[in-house]
Amino acid sequence: MARTRSVKPSFFKNEFLAECEPMARLLFVGLWTLADSQGRMEFRPMRIKAELFPYENCDILGLLKQLADRGFVRAYESDNVKVLEIPTFGDHQRCHPDERDEGLPDPNEDGTTIVFPEPNAKPGNPALEPGNPPASCAFNPLILLPSSSTAPSKPATRSSSKPPDPLRWSADTGWEGITDADRAEWSQAYPAADLPVELAKATQWLKANPKKARKSNWRRWITTVWLSKCQDRGGTHKTQGNRPQDGPAPPRVFTGKDAAAFEATRRAMEARRKEATA
Repeated sequence: MARTRSVKPSFFKNEFLAECEPMARLLFVGLWTLADSQGRMEFRPMRIKAELFPYENCDILGLLKQLADRGFVRAYESDNVKVLEIPTFGDHQRCHPDERDEGLPDPNEDGTTIVFPEPNAKPGNPALEPGNPPASCAFNPLILLPSSSTAPSKPATRSSSKPPDPLRWSADTGWEGITDADRAEWSQAYPAADLPVELAKATQWLKANPKKARKSNWRRWITTVWLSKCQDRGGTHKTQGNRPQDGPAPPRVFTGKDAAAFEATRRAMEARRKEATA
């Protein structure tokens, strides 16, 4: 069962460990996760390879031999049990208090040291490491490189079939690209807007606000922004009743009806005053 272990920064600076191949260093870290609280595990090379390198075609015995030759691991047989031990495991790992060991025997005097065979001449040699695929099955990254005789094809670019809209505006030439069909369509959609007047007003506004005279779609701006707002405000030539007049209301003219009503109100008030003083 794999466990969670810690890696110290000094691991990457160990000069003796640096003499091993990178795969052997990675194997050393993986062995920590397979070892019990005493730093021991069963010496089963094929099982170790299946646990740590299930997708790699490597010589697991050769990698273990590199670690064993430098004292990072040792393999022995005691009480008819083959054990792989990490001698310095307790110096670098702090296991959980509830973690139990697997009860593997210690390397007593009667134990026998297991001698690792010489590394394979090529990875996947079934004579020394049964179960590995042959070297011809190993992944070759060169097959993914494109052939030098074939030039890489450029991705097809989508060509826009729609021509650019000729309608545009500039401070020098004003409005350009407005057709008679456009004027007829806008007059029908915005009947309250006087097109020549509104186009002239839009030109003056754009010249007064040059920072806002940068539009990617002039047709959309003149219709949905300028002419649409003009229509909502009541049109170019809006009448007095279309919109409340700004400022105070004009004075009201005093008529004969107002004089008669004023006189009737005065008489009624006079009669009430006389009744109150009687």
